[in-house]
Amino acid sequence: MQSITEKERGLRDTVAMPQASDWQLLSDNPSVLIELNTVLINALHFAKSGTDVTFGEVAEQIFPALALIDQKYPDNGVTDSEGYLTVARFFAINYSPAIYDFLRYYGAES
Repeated sequence: MQSITEKERGLRDTVAMPQASDWQLLSDNPSVLIELNTVLINALHFAKSGTDVTFGEVAEQIFPALALIDQKYPDNGVTDSEGYLTVARFFAINYSPAIYDFLRYYGAES
């Protein structure tokens, strides 16, 4: 039996990438998926690069880039709630479950 910390550490050693069905985009343009997943993988490398990286710093690596992709492909729903859900799931699975709520509701109006 593993401890929670050991299990979390094990999750960080592998990477699971979102597919088009995870993003729930409003088109089948493969370029959008490639660009979105590139943002996630770059942010994941950033998050894993140091011990003093905050959740806010990780978010700043992701959401401005997603906004630019949304401007480039305005009819794809990149910044819809499903996009935020996919980002949160990706980081909860590949980085730390503790980041899920922070990224899921990042920038949400209270």
